[in-house]
Amino acid sequence: MKPKAVVEYIRENQNNNKTLKSLFATQFLGKFTAEELEGLVISIEREIDNRKQAVIDEKIQFLQSMGYSVAKEA
Repeated sequence: MKPKAVVEYIRENQNNNKTLKSLFATQFLGKFTAEELEGLVISIEREIDNRKQAVIDEKIQFLQSMGYSVAKEA
């Protein structure tokens, strides 16, 4: 199955608030072991962190292009 098809399948089984529908979650996620689910969580959290950092980097670049000096406070 191609990644795009997996994404479409998951999107079809989301509620309006972007959570998985109960039946889908039970049937789909129930096939994974606890360790596999933990691995998925780690991978998803890593992707979220990367996306957040990309937004931050974009904003820093914008500010610097406008002549501002940007420094992270410790």
